[in-house]
Amino acid sequence: MQVGIVLPIRYPNRTFRLAGVGAWLDWAQLPETGFFYQDKQDGFIPERGDIVVYEKLLSDNSHDHIGIILACHDNKILVAEGNKDNKNYSSVLYRDRGHCILGYIRIDNGYHYNFTGEYAPIR
Repeated sequence: MQVGIVLPIRYPNRTFRLAGVGAWLDWAQLPETGFFYQDKQDGFIPERGDIVVYEKLLSDNSHDHIGIILACHDNKILVAEGNKDNKNYSSVLYRDRGHCILGYIRIDNGYHYNFTGEYAPIR
């Protein structure tokens, strides 16, 4: 909200709240958003402000962690993460772009959340 992006707590008619990685991934892959990119997909290079979605970084579960890209340097990304290494503290660190990354979420600068339908989350 501080950077001007308004998002719902739970995207309408979806199962998960945006407090979990699965919800971010689900939301970013919707046809109306299309914000999910794989690394190097069509020349995609992560930029400051993108969200990185990790795959089995902290557990054996799919899409188990996220971070915010601060910078990208060749094969390394500088990220800000909460719950680093499952130890409940925040950190800024470098990670290898080729290790445990499912993809990235880049929210379009023109995105505006606007929902006027009936709110009925999928259960």
